[in-house]
Amino acid sequence: MTAICGIWNRDGRPDAAQHVTQMRRALAPYGSDRSAAWDDGAIALGIGLARLLPEDRFDRQPLAARDRYHLVADLRLDNRAELAAALGLTPRLATLADADLLLAAWERWETATPDRLVGDFAFALWDAAEHRLHLVRDLLGNRPLFYHHSDRRIAFATMAKGLHALPDIPVAPDPLTLLDCIALAPRRGPRSFFAEVSRVEPGQRVTFHAYGRIEAVDWYDWDTPRDPGLRRDDDFVEAMRTTLDTAVAACLRSDESIGSHLSGGMDSSAVTASAALQLAQRGQRLSAYTHVPLAGARLDHWGDRTLDEGPLAALLAARHANIDHVRVDAADRQIGDDMDAQFHAAEYPPFNLCNQVWMTEICRQLQHRRERVMLVGAMGNATISQQGVERLPLLATTGAWPTLIREGVALHRRGWTPQRVASSVIGPLLPPRLLDALRRLFRGKSPPRDLLAYAALNPALVENPDYRAHLEQHGHGLHLPSPRSPRALAVSILRHTDVMGLTGKGQLARFGVDQRDPTADRRLIDLALATPPHLLLRDGQTRWIYHRAFGERIPGEIRTQAGKGLQGADWPTRIEQARATLATELDRANPVAESLLALPTLRALASADTGTGRVTDDQRYAQRIKLLRGTSVAHFIRKAQRRND
Repeated sequence: MTAICGIWNRDGRPDAAQHVTQMRRALAPYGSDRSAAWDDGAIALGIGLARLLPEDRFDRQPLAARDRYHLVADLRLDNRAELAAALGLTPRLATLADADLLLAAWERWETATPDRLVGDFAFALWDAAEHRLHLVRDLLGNRPLFYHHSDRRIAFATMAKGLHALPDIPVAPDPLTLLDCIALAPRRGPRSFFAEVSRVEPGQRVTFHAYGRIEAVDWYDWDTPRDPGLRRDDDFVEAMRTTLDTAVAACLRSDESIGSHLSGGMDSSAVTASAALQLAQRGQRLSAYTHVPLAGARLDHWGDRTLDEGPLAALLAARHANIDHVRVDAADRQIGDDMDAQFHAAEYPPFNLCNQVWMTEICRQLQHRRERVMLVGAMGNATISQQGVERLPLLATTGAWPTLIREGVALHRRGWTPQRVASSVIGPLLPPRLLDALRRLFRGKSPPRDLLAYAALNPALVENPDYRAHLEQHGHGLHLPSPRSPRALAVSILRHTDVMGLTGKGQLARFGVDQRDPTADRRLIDLALATPPHLLLRDGQTRWIYHRAFGERIPGEIRTQAGKGLQGADWPTRIEQARATLATELDRANPVAESLLALPTLRALASADTGTGRVTDDQRYAQRIKLLRGTSVAHFIRKAQRRND
């Protein structure tokens, strides 16, 4: 990872380099191995490099080509060999940094370049001949990039603090973005968590033209699946396995030791198993970190979920002699104890403070063991292990009744109740409000889909027609919709948030750890979105393709567990330990927080006694979700306004 920044004074003022120096200084925590800048009077580009790849020792950014193109890039290219072959650079590949390949690609393909890249990237390219500045991000936004524009100047930076280093850009929270954060609404549009700071959206190119026009182009087409050229079911199965292995191999590109987050779930297990197999061929070891609950803690027994994933993770680790399995209970950590550090490093309010505890502790242990790369499987539920139940409403809407009946019967034989099958078929086809009513009628209390059950929104805003219209515009009303096909679900997961890049930058700045997600690989995404639905749900077997592709690698106990793992299942005890911290933060809330949040409700929750018995649905959604997310947003607002009172 690297930090980039730049200034284009469109009014011609020649002091761009002076301001870029200020920006580079502010961004130093994200890249301090090498710092450099290019200055052309009214425009200047800057970079702070963090050497995390073997080829980074050849990186000499900012780069220039033909006195026309000038480039700064924060990137890890995962298809280096393919790009080099297409560009005729294979003989020189071993001594080329990723930025060298990117610049050569732009010389050849110009604005068509992003669609040819695989990996995590954010870059800025100045076209001196056309007087255009291009800002580009990868498909999922795994590298952040922000900008501020006015009639006289364009400024961009990897993190908002790079822009806030400029004296005329105010530091203030953006209320609408924070409201969407509280409501779990999908991120759409250029707004960021900070006022007057815009983000380049994932999968987008933003071009600034000389005479003021701003052009935002989505370079990836989410609506049209890409034909992988596969026709047989077995071909898809083999492609799933080999594509994941290819993605993992690309993420293993490092001169440093490597760790992996290993839960008891399918995605991290597949990533860890692939990494262990490949590292074993090199004679290298892999540390696999698993969060386990606090000893003696009160746990949330939520349905059939697995509360302690340690034993399942141990089954996978035991299959590989080169895995060092590390169980992490984060006993010395507390909810909210590092919110200040998180704010300064990642610059967004964490959505899940109870999981933040063990995620941070795993990074601390990676740092202690001098492991600079952490593999995760965060996007696997959209790319490699999608359940496929959304095939049922798809069969209904396409009139494939015999197949629908056959799958319904097969699911029933595997233990599904008739009500569950019927709800999976009909539910996504009904208006969300009606679906909620029917669920309560036939099943009693069920996990609420009414966002007010867990969103700490100010009640006055809930009734505001403008905000309700805003949510509806993004397909996210007061009652949450259900996807009607497997592909629709995958797209909604992949496009829902835009914080993975910020999370990665925060971990890099605090612990020197580079988070990499093979399940977010562009090649896996293309394959997953083109996978026929019958390979996801088949003969009543959910995740059919996963079982076929990885069945020999993943223990049956992991693949056939009844429910998902519940990470942070010890949250009832942790909240009791942190109540004073939470209450103090809510008491410090300022008028902006008062206007956005249901603060009286949050303060009551912070002082409530959840008892000692089984956690109820109401407690779970009110305490774990509403209270913790609301407190996180209140803290962000206070810090973004530079207040410590």
